[in-house]
Amino acid sequence: MRSLDPVERTRVGAVLEQRCATRAAASSVPCSRTLLLVTAAAMSTAVAGAARADAVVVDGRANIFGAGRTVAPDPGSAGPGLLPTAIVLFDAPERLVTFDTVTGLVSAKAVHPWWNGADGGPYATGNTDILSYAGISGIKHDGATMFLVGVFTDGHEPAGDAPVRLDATLHTEALVISPLLFQTFFIGDGRTGTGSGSVQVFNVPHGARMLYLGFADAYGFGDPIGLPGSYDDNGGELHVTFTIVPAPGVIVLAASGAALILARRRHRT
Repeated sequence: MRSLDPVERTRVGAVLEQRCATRAAASSVPCSRTLLLVTAAAMSTAVAGAARADAVVVDGRANIFGAGRTVAPDPGSAGPGLLPTAIVLFDAPERLVTFDTVTGLVSAKAVHPWWNGADGGPYATGNTDILSYAGISGIKHDGATMFLVGVFTDGHEPAGDAPVRLDATLHTEALVISPLLFQTFFIGDGRTGTGSGSVQVFNVPHGARMLYLGFADAYGFGDPIGLPGSYDDNGGELHVTFTIVPAPGVIVLAASGAALILARRRHRT
């Protein structure tokens, strides 16, 4: 059983402190930071027991619209590519995913010098505007193509109407991202800046059983708009390390209750 790293402990501790301060204000009992940190450290062991850290490889031909399917689709023609990389999620009421490192280079056309990292590049049209297909939403980006994306599914093959398409132009610098089931979302290198900035936190939607990683591609990246396709001429791969943990809220109620009891006992002595 591993211990949570300092960043994970800080996330849990911050939520604990906020909840304890709220209760303390209501009960006029001071909230000891020391007690909070001790309780957070103890509870972090429980979180670590359910946490999962792992590494996967995402081929440049990984077709995100193949999430939950047995065959990669090619509605826009020019090649279906490969099925996306699949990650099985553990069951918990609330879960968070962080992408700790994302390295490597990929290309939307391997015969050209169009190579970029996980945050995408300016190649082809320089814009992404891909339509939804068979239950999985498309995605937009006004300034990048060939960036790493993800899709959460409930373990069933997608079908029917897809969720609204996200405009990734608006989400690349967000600290917290909360996609819906079957909604394609921007991951990039998992940080608020390209190769820098804060680690982004991705909330796992309720009911999610699988996470798929891949790329959103189309002829000309859909600009102005187009159906998914054109995967077979892609190249390269990304190496991704990730961590999945129960959200702090799952354990905070018990932890903050313990901290409050300890605080009250100390207050009475």
